[in-house]
Amino acid sequence: MTNTGKYGIFYTVSTNYLIRFEYYAENMDERRKYPRINISFPVECKMLQSRDYFYTVSKDLSLVGAKIVCNEFLPKNDFMKLSLNFINKILDVKARVVWSSQERASERFSTGVEFVELAPQARDELTRFIAVTQGS
Repeated sequence: MTNTGKYGIFYTVSTNYLIRFEYYAENMDERRKYPRINISFPVECKMLQSRDYFYTVSKDLSLVGAKIVCNEFLPKNDFMKLSLNFINKILDVKARVVWSSQERASERFSTGVEFVELAPQARDELTRFIAVTQGS
């Protein structure tokens, strides 16, 4: 068990594979089903509708989505392909923009994306990455 203050993460690891991953919040106002870790890593984004692409960084990550930094507003429900660069592994996922808002005193935008297509192997890699990062 890992305890992060008012949040808890329980997971079981067998032969270096994460086989169970559960999350609970002691604060009943918490709406997230999966833990979100504050982590910054390079992200390549390719907008599927316009074919535009850009490079950016993440602000946080969970098993079902991420927050990224953008130089432009991204419309809600736009789809994109993301390449998440974890240094020793690059995961490709299809994501949908859930929200985008301008950061305070900045020209940049924070954008929340939901992963809508994630291969089972990539999901396993992401689960292990989050568990190991959260545990450190």
